[in-house]
Amino acid sequence: MFIIRQINTRTSVYIVLGVLAVVLVFQLGANIGSRRVIAPRGTHERDFYLRREAERVHPVKVAPKPQPDDEHMKMLDESRKLTPSSAKGTPYSPRVNMGACPKIFGNVIVFVAVVESSYKTHYRVAQQSLECYLKTTNYTFKLVDLDHDERVNRHCKHDQLFFKKHCAASVYLQDADWMLVLDADAGVVNPNHCIEEWIDDRVDLIFYERFFNWEIASGNYLVKNTEFARNFLMKWADWQYIQPSNWNGADNGVLQIHILQTVLPDAKAEIKACDSIWHRGTGYETYMAYVTCVKTTLGANRLFPGKLRILRRGHGWVRDGYITSDAWSERDFMLHGWKLQEINLQGWNSPFSKMFNLTECGQAYSGWYWRNEKRIGIESIRVQFANFERSVGKTFPKEARIHPYLQEPDIGDCYPHCDDYT
Repeated sequence: MFIIRQINTRTSVYIVLGVLAVVLVFQLGANIGSRRVIAPRGTHERDFYLRREAERVHPVKVAPKPQPDDEHMKMLDESRKLTPSSAKGTPYSPRVNMGACPKIFGNVIVFVAVVESSYKTHYRVAQQSLECYLKTTNYTFKLVDLDHDERVNRHCKHDQLFFKKHCAASVYLQDADWMLVLDADAGVVNPNHCIEEWIDDRVDLIFYERFFNWEIASGNYLVKNTEFARNFLMKWADWQYIQPSNWNGADNGVLQIHILQTVLPDAKAEIKACDSIWHRGTGYETYMAYVTCVKTTLGANRLFPGKLRILRRGHGWVRDGYITSDAWSERDFMLHGWKLQEINLQGWNSPFSKMFNLTECGQAYSGWYWRNEKRIGIESIRVQFANFERSVGKTFPKEARIHPYLQEPDIGDCYPHCDDYT
């Protein structure tokens, strides 16, 4: 009898506990159900639910929250204020109707380095367009003959043209606040722009990407007169003596890794990997694998405050003219690749209907004669860019389509000290 009563008592307890458990589960489910809401647009779901769970465990009394979208935008705005690289540089209003170019960044020098032999047989169209433009501005023009300029030859012992050019730029930079360095085949197609429109005073050097291959271009750049910038140019020039002897892209190839070492000096393994790929290059295809390695390592960031900025394709002051068959819009300033003495030589359908007469230049658009069909709208340029972009993407060398860095050691050469530089 005692045993039966004990069993019944124990059974009753189990039944009561079971009922309580069921009630608890339903209550918990109701609570969870009441808390399960859809994460607002623009909010990472995992972070959202973690935040909601934290509020449940540690409830606090807070003021009514704004709508999720408003809150998210406020968070983004606050984060931007805390990020130095996101602070905008000094704004500069676009030139209007060939008006003045205020010197808010100081004295700007336009620097073109040439050698006498090629200058006499090339570049007349490009250089006359530049001279006509400069007659409407207050910029200083420096046309430097690398073979005969005493100042350059006193400081620059380089015997390779392009490396000597960067040394010469460093020398003449001391005369300016900012300098626009140009290839001799870069000409002005639309004079209704000021150089300052592309100056970013958060950095000392400004480069841009070549449209057809994402390579950081070496021929045209903006540079500020600072010790950092002058040293950058001199180190770039001195790479002549240590560059690899294979197919290396000359000063353009050097620029890629020089920038990488400058802005990410602690990325030791990545720099070594890209350098190895560069040294193994045997032609354009394998060289582009090196360019891809550098681009991948740099990542999405294009602004390195206090150092340099890399403008996206098509967003610089100059671009390759052949992409649009030398058609241009009001957004364009300069086009690159004009290597002829006359506008109609070798079948070149240039943007101009007649050559420049520099005596006409200096007042507004006087001296500028364009072919009407070459001046088109910005949207038409965008469409051509988009088509060209798709085309070069499809034909990009297969050696550079993969991530060549994956075949290089990441920690194998540095373990266990790989993070010592971080």
